[in-house]
Amino acid sequence: MKVENVFGSTIVRVQCTDDSLYRNSDLTKSINRVLNLPEVKFRVKAPRGDSHVGGGMTSVGQTYLQVIHLPGAQPLTQWVSEQILLAKNTFGINKLGTSVSYKRAWTNRMVKGSQGKCHRHIELDSYMAEYTDLSSENFRADVVAIFYLDVPENSSNLVFIKNGIPDTLHTIYDEKDKWYLQPIEGELVLHKPDVWHAVTEHHNDLPRNCIVFDADYV
Repeated sequence: MKVENVFGSTIVRVQCTDDSLYRNSDLTKSINRVLNLPEVKFRVKAPRGDSHVGGGMTSVGQTYLQVIHLPGAQPLTQWVSEQILLAKNTFGINKLGTSVSYKRAWTNRMVKGSQGKCHRHIELDSYMAEYTDLSSENFRADVVAIFYLDVPENSSNLVFIKNGIPDTLHTIYDEKDKWYLQPIEGELVLHKPDVWHAVTEHHNDLPRNCIVFDADYV
């Protein structure tokens, strides 16, 4: 477990050493099927509150497509839960919970030319109000977890932004106000939901695939 301090926020990075947890055919097939569903593949991007720009795809908000329930996802989800529990004290969370519950779990695919706008995971904006069954009172999770399945060369980077503004591209910010994280295949990145972040443009014909979890300690 590697801990970074980024603009006063804690970022935790953990490398999965057992690639059978995420390189299993059932999980790969499940994610490909989800991303090829018409409601995902042809989703119309919202003008506000929708971080995806370009041809990327996401199953966020489709509550019946929760990744944790897909065939092949259970072993990876169990490992992610264990890492989230191990990071509890690192984040200074005082809740008594000894297990993990997932509010949301979705998959993102970045394709060449796509990127992600600045956002965080604390407000139920109009876009997510339409695409999720959560309310403003229970939308915010304790921890956000991102697991990287496929990371080809010249892939998108995760960008943490100081004093971010929603629905903006990372390119408008001074470099001193940005911290780039170049993900690695099989890496888990954990942060609190109030951390502003974006995604740089993807420059490979091969996609970058990840799973995102909004998790609570229970």
